Order: sequence, then C-alpha cells, then structure tokens
Amino acid sequence: SMEPSMVPSSPPSFDPMPTLGIVQSRGRVQCGLIEVMIPSGKDPMIDLCRATAAVLLGNPDSFEVIPVTSVTRFRHLHDRAVDLLVSAVTHTVEREVKERTTRSGFAFSSPYYYDGLKYFGKKTFVECAENEQRY
Repeated sequence: SMEPSMVPSSPPSFDPMPTLGIVQSRGRVQCGLIEVMIPSGKDPMIDLCRATAAVLLGNPDSFEVIPVTSVTRFRHLHDRAVDLLVSAVTHTVEREVKERTTRSGFAFSSPYYYDGLKYFGKKTFVECAENEQRY
C-alpha cells in the first residue's frame, strides 16, 4: 500500500563488532601492504604493523602481512580481510566519504609518511613555491 507506515524502517545493515574487537578476538592484526612493497627485512611499514600489534595486543609479533594491490586494497579493508592499510594510501576527501570501488567511506590516521609534493597553478607561483620563495 502507499499509505505511510507507523512502523519504523529497519536501520542500514552494518557490522556491529568494531575492528578493535575483531582484532582482539582473532589475536593478531592483519596489515594490508601493497604486494610490490612488501619488504624482505626491516621496513617502516612493518614497524608500523609491529607497533600496532604491540599497542592493541601487547605483543609486537602478533601481526600478519596480507598482500593487496592498488585495485583490491579498499575492497580488502571493506570486507575486513585486512584491519588496516599501511602502504601507498593517499588520504582524499572522496575516500573519506565514498571510495569509488566500495562506495563506502573510510577513516584515515594522521599522515605518517610523505612521499612527494607537487605544486600546480600559474608558473610564477609554482616556481616560488618550489623554490620556497615568497611572491
């Protein structure tokens, strides 16, 4: 019927267990790293996984590296195949609100790694910025 209902609609579906609860019950942090960036030895990204495991679980070795690609990384995060992504993820407004492959928004940490900065605009202003000069 087209009559309004007094029965409330069901809420959107969501996973009621927060990531922290999942990590604690599993006993390890699943860190998503881009396949080509998975290091063979000591690496700052592995150190970040280790530090996260130490804080969340009290054991710096309670983590697993899960290979992801630039195409699959947000799907893995959305589907909870990984708990966090620690490599090659740029924070954009789009990804915070509605990432295009999953149509979901994601939370981002404060930046912990800068790999470059590029200025664009009027040539004079770009040159000033790149040379760290005032116009």
